[in-house]
Amino acid sequence: MIVIADGGATKCDWAFVENGEIVERMKMEGINPFSVPEEHIREVVERDFLPVASRYDISHIWFYGAGCGFGGDIIKRVLSHFFPTTEIFVGSDIDGAAKACCADGSGIVCILGTGVSSMQLEDGVCTKRLPGPGYILGDEGSGTVMGRMLISDFIYNQLPAHLHELFTSEFDVTIPEIIDRTYHKPAANRFFSSFTPFLSRHIDEEYCRNIVRYNFEQLAKRSLGQYDTEHLAVNFVGSVAAIFEDILTEVLNEHGMTKGVIVRSPIESLVKNITNELNTNN
Repeated sequence: MIVIADGGATKCDWAFVENGEIVERMKMEGINPFSVPEEHIREVVERDFLPVASRYDISHIWFYGAGCGFGGDIIKRVLSHFFPTTEIFVGSDIDGAAKACCADGSGIVCILGTGVSSMQLEDGVCTKRLPGPGYILGDEGSGTVMGRMLISDFIYNQLPAHLHELFTSEFDVTIPEIIDRTYHKPAANRFFSSFTPFLSRHIDEEYCRNIVRYNFEQLAKRSLGQYDTEHLAVNFVGSVAAIFEDILTEVLNEHGMTKGVIVRSPIESLVKNITNELNTNN
């Protein structure tokens, strides 16, 4: 039995695989080592993952996750604590996205979910990669930044009157609670991104569409524009790319960029490609 995980900042998808087939899947909250402490990661793994995993004889774990470009050692340490005899590989979420999207080894890959990350591949080799600095320093195009902009406008009474009424009816949240969740509680990024579905539900409103479009325009100018978009298509992984695909496509076309595939959740592609590699190597 092997286990493959796609870990975002908001949620983590696990697939338990036997002979190339998924025999069980599960989801749990995201365990991004960049935004939550190691102790919390250990608690989540023990509470949610261990009861399922303990039913199987696991030989290998592949974990591709947000924050693992810098904090992968934390994830590996936690998993090794519970599975000391299991071979464990931890990679960044963008490495997992590339494995899921670029079967031929070439293309530009961009994660658009709670956070943003991107890189360029040519013949299976990463030739350029931009850091994912998080929503304070960047991450335009992410659910976190979109949600943060919406919340900021709510605080400053900048929402159109009818949207303000809709917002207060859909979310039972006060300004003191927003401040507390932003500055005093962990995982503020997940808190901000939890408001992004409001933009999706009301995307026909000019205000909501403008927030999404602004984020994608900044993504194209500040990030994607640094890659070889003249020769390579841009592939996307993540819920934000899938939900707002029509606006994303408009912006890419305006910037002369070619859209490749959009994969909302890459776990099936990861399972297929990893098991193919194992079969080839064996």
